Amino acid sequence: MLYLDLETFNTQDISVGTYCYAETAEVLLFAYAMDDGPVRVWDRTQDIFPADLFRWLNDDSIFLTAHNAMFDRTMITHALDIPTRPERWRCTMAKAYSHAFPGSLEACGAALGLPKDKAKLADGKKLINRFCKPAPSNHKAERYDHTTHPEEWAKFIHYAAMDIEAVREVDKRLPSWNWKESDVALYHLDQRINDRGFRVDQELTAAGARAAAADKARMAAEFVQITGEAVERPTQRAKFCDYLNDRFDLGIDNTRAETFRELIAGDQELDPECQQLMEISIMSNKTSTAKYATLAPAVSKDGRFRGGLQFRGAARTRRWAGRTFQPQNLPSRGLPAQRSIDQYIRALKADMHEVLFDDLMLYGSAALRGVVIAPDNQKLAIADLSNIEGRVNAWLAGESWKIQAFFDFDAGRGPDLYNITAGGILGKDPYKIGKKDRNVFGKVPELALGYEGGYGALETFCKSYGVLMADHEETIRANVDSKYLSAAKANYTKWGAEKNPEADPTEWLARETVKLGWRGRHPKIVQLWKACKEAAKLAIQNPGKTFRAGAHLRFKVQRHAGLPYLLCRLPSGNFLCYCEPRYHEKDGAITYMGIDSSATGGMYGKWQRLYTYGGKIVENACQSLAMDIMAANMPEIDASGFPIILTVHDEDICEPTNGGTGAVLAAMMAKNPEWLPNFPLAAAGYETYRYRKD
Repeated sequence: MLYLDLETFNTQDISVGTYCYAETAEVLLFAYAMDDGPVRVWDRTQDIFPADLFRWLNDDSIFLTAHNAMFDRTMITHALDIPTRPERWRCTMAKAYSHAFPGSLEACGAALGLPKDKAKLADGKKLINRFCKPAPSNHKAERYDHTTHPEEWAKFIHYAAMDIEAVREVDKRLPSWNWKESDVALYHLDQRINDRGFRVDQELTAAGARAAAADKARMAAEFVQITGEAVERPTQRAKFCDYLNDRFDLGIDNTRAETFRELIAGDQELDPECQQLMEISIMSNKTSTAKYATLAPAVSKDGRFRGGLQFRGAARTRRWAGRTFQPQNLPSRGLPAQRSIDQYIRALKADMHEVLFDDLMLYGSAALRGVVIAPDNQKLAIADLSNIEGRVNAWLAGESWKIQAFFDFDAGRGPDLYNITAGGILGKDPYKIGKKDRNVFGKVPELALGYEGGYGALETFCKSYGVLMADHEETIRANVDSKYLSAAKANYTKWGAEKNPEADPTEWLARETVKLGWRGRHPKIVQLWKACKEAAKLAIQNPGKTFRAGAHLRFKVQRHAGLPYLLCRLPSGNFLCYCEPRYHEKDGAITYMGIDSSATGGMYGKWQRLYTYGGKIVENACQSLAMDIMAANMPEIDASGFPIILTVHDEDICEPTNGGTGAVLAAMMAKNPEWLPNFPLAAAGYETYRYRKD
């Protein structure tokens, strides 16, 4: 399916919608309308190209708006042979994402409360499957059209017209707070990056796909053999759970990977076959190595993959999201050394990986970044912003000692921030912190505790870095301020034991002590969590009035097109948007309508009421502002001999045209935007023939 809505700014406004046959990209229907006028549908299977539509599409002065415009623009170029500049386009999907709405036109319309006569028709998917895809193999016709199903074809035409109505109404009802001229210009840059794409090591993708399939088949055979065919595969969860309990007397009630990891790492000695079954289950649920097979058929004839970035696709924070290959989800923790990853890639291509390496799934995941390679006789320049979220958090909160510590470190006259954090918790000189203490009391707390996290957040990062804080109990008792030890014990008695009944008391107390030590060292950040919740509450209770949280964040409830929004204004001038906010007096909770990406709802997530709190609002603000900081310099970078081919979190990957280096790229990334004074911005860069985790 191809949908287009051609909208102009300060000129004519055209809306169109195009539907194509998937196998050949042949245009079937083309619906269009001028301004708010009547919708017309061109049935390309029966009629000639309308003269007015042809003229409008070729008129470079007319802007175009589409829902998922990148797809639409590409299809018009190739199916109708009418190339259009990215700068002519606006995208209602990107506009919806910019304000934390679902990307699906139907779901976005429902969230905005579109009336039935303006909404996308519910049976449209059925019609698209009927006419835009090949007929089932057991049917006589190869494909269906107006001759085989005339009544449904008439409904298909009506559906195309209704799509125009839906997108025009969605565009009117969506706010424009995060869709200013500068935002649209950034979207155009995103389109050029997507059009450029990146070169793919197709030999690696093919080898990776073969290896993943073989590994999956091997694990499936091992699983069936160990269970004696009593359970055919790990996804038979109830049967698998009963089997483990009956055979090994485990007493578990689920087969989640987290449960198995805890049992494997625990003190209880497991039967070797029981542990093997758990490991197979964990590895068979890993989806990262499936990216090889997903990427392989999406590569263009010139060896490049295009269209892999979704502008502002990350809910609420407006960060880039991935599509198809999804580079934002590549493994980043617990990776082997880069030298061994490079060796694995060579062995994988030679089909020698099974002989030379043991943990094939680990290395298969670790090698995924390597599919992105430089063109012949060229290198990639890569740079990323250094600890940008930690810096934003400290700056928003006004944690002056930490801001200065970042400045000192960047200038080469101060210690590493993980050393400083570990030293602060342990009461030691940061320069005398060893590698182990830096990891346990510096890196893990810094990553876990900045957004009001506690035991659960520490658990996530402790697992990622292989840390058990109970193993460091003596260090904690000997060095952490006794007031935090006493407070941790009191908290365990008050609520800790009840809230985490299955937690090991020693591990719980160790984590709670570290948490309290970190918070004691960061009073301004702790205050910002509270201030954000209080400002949000007051804004909800007093619509139209502005309330501050710290020196940089402002909260206000404002209505648009009949819906209330809780807005948090960032220093960049952009906003966090929380639709239909509520403050619940009974328990002091704040909720809003938003996308729950973890819930069932397809690739766009589910629109439902969500709960938030002070630390979560701060997290949203930090991630969103970090994106604005990086994006502020991207236009200059792209225009200065560093064409961007990919952006992943806080990282830019470029194909420099003038031999530019990672250091030069990092210097451009580290330029403070004018709206970000006195901020410790830094970046680090390098050059490589193959993308890697630096």
